[in-house]
Amino acid sequence: MTLPPIRRQVIVRADPERAYRVFTDDLGTWWPLARFAVYERGNSVAFEGPEIVERSATGESTVWGRMTDAAPPHRIAFTWHPGHEEADGTVEVTFVPLGDGRTLVTLTHSGWESYGDAAPQARDNYRNGWPAVLAAFGSRAATAAAAEPVAGGLWPDDHPGARGRGA
Repeated sequence: MTLPPIRRQVIVRADPERAYRVFTDDLGTWWPLARFAVYERGNSVAFEGPEIVERSATGESTVWGRMTDAAPPHRIAFTWHPGHEEADGTVEVTFVPLGDGRTLVTLTHSGWESYGDAAPQARDNYRNGWPAVLAAFGSRAATAAAAEPVAGGLWPDDHPGARGRGA
């Protein structure tokens, strides 16, 4: 069964450089872990090298996905399987400048076939969940843009954006 991708968009009050940095560097500050997480309490989530890793308060960890491509500050793509390592969807996020310090952020989630018989339910859950996730991201990006100047669009060597394409 082939299911169409989910596509969600949000306009954030931040330029693409800031929006990209908030999405990658600050993932743990905006991701709504109370609603969307593998572990129940005291957890965190962050890009650790090319992986997106959730850590529990007791030291457990699980990989949510792995970066497959990055073209900062325009695009990042990664596999996606929080709590379902047997399933491996794909998420692509693009950052398009709109002017006036705003950016159109588009998230496309595909690869539902890897969920097997659970694909329709998984797709429906994500279709309903991504808007809340992007709203949290948009709020954090706007706050970061108001509070911090862009540092020239440069990232440290261990930042996902520094890896370039095909990482």
